[in-house]
Amino acid sequence: MFYPCRMQNYNTETNMKKLLLLILLITACNKDEISEGFSGQQSVYFIYSANAVYSGGIDSLNYTFVEKNSSIAQDTAWLPVRISGHTSDYDRIIDLAVVPEKTTAIADVHYRLLPYKIPKDSFGTRLGVVLLRDVSLRDTAVVLTLRIQPGKDFPVLMKDTLMGDGAYYTRNQARIIFTDRLIKPDNWESYLTYFFGEYSETKLRFISAVLGVATFPEDLTYPTLQYYQNAVRNALLVYNAANGPLIDENGNPVVIP
Repeated sequence: MFYPCRMQNYNTETNMKKLLLLILLITACNKDEISEGFSGQQSVYFIYSANAVYSGGIDSLNYTFVEKNSSIAQDTAWLPVRISGHTSDYDRIIDLAVVPEKTTAIADVHYRLLPYKIPKDSFGTRLGVVLLRDVSLRDTAVVLTLRIQPGKDFPVLMKDTLMGDGAYYTRNQARIIFTDRLIKPDNWESYLTYFFGEYSETKLRFISAVLGVATFPEDLTYPTLQYYQNAVRNALLVYNAANGPLIDENGNPVVIP
């Protein structure tokens, strides 16, 4: 006699046994064995942010001393990096070099580099670059472009990344633009434009005078930015009523959305 229910139970039990066997085989591979399965060479690369889209494919960090107390003679810019592959049980050296043809900053006048390494048991870190507040920065902005070099611990470079707009973005270079004047925030095009509109130096100067700030950290909340937007918009209405339209350096009236 044919018992379909019994046959169905048999198939179910068989499948369950196969599944359990597969799970046992997978879990039998410990962490070390999985790590040993990675045979690619190690590399380290800059973690670029969205503003790389607006800076010619190189991650750029804009910095200004203008908000700092006059007693502040230096500050540190931080560049996040990450490794490909697995971690190590010892610190690994990162070879970082200046790209002369893309740099206007002068060593020991505008900046100082430090020894750099990936700490043991870590997938990433931040590279600190000391920025020096030289008097020349009151009149100009300087550029420091850095490149990760192949070295003993990280012998290969991360390949460039093809983005959605069809352009390539380098993973082994980063650029710091710094000054002691007002400078366009590096996140203006990514989201500040939605609150303040098209950028102009006149507009930023007005915003800075109203808010008392010239930079806008990435962690600012939406309500805070809305508050800033309303405060600047209201101040602009008061200014225009008393002085006529505020005109920027391009001959356009300053407008806050």
